[in-house]
Amino acid sequence: MTDPSRSRPSWQCEPCPAWCVVEHDEADLTADRVHDSAGRYTPAVLGGPLEGEQTATELLILMSRRSGDAGDWVFVGQPERDGQHLSLSRESALRVAREILRLASGSG
Repeated sequence: MTDPSRSRPSWQCEPCPAWCVVEHDEADLTADRVHDSAGRYTPAVLGGPLEGEQTATELLILMSRRSGDAGDWVFVGQPERDGQHLSLSRESALRVAREILRLASGSG
């Protein structure tokens, strides 16, 4: 989050969301002009394409928003592996979380 005692970079049109932990700077490249929450790693076991194949890993979960955009995105996945993640709108993340909880609790 941009330090309130410093002025915002000229490219930053809006204040940071309350959850933003990014230190924004005037020299930030366009691709790096994002608000991100603190990331949380959650242990998970992933199934593979082969029967019985399992991999223990940790999934990163964080909230993100491009500077100037209105929508928030929830990232779930392995950032170091291309294509091994979901980037869901906040509303979609809530729907998916409800369905996962329903199925995982046996209410399926």
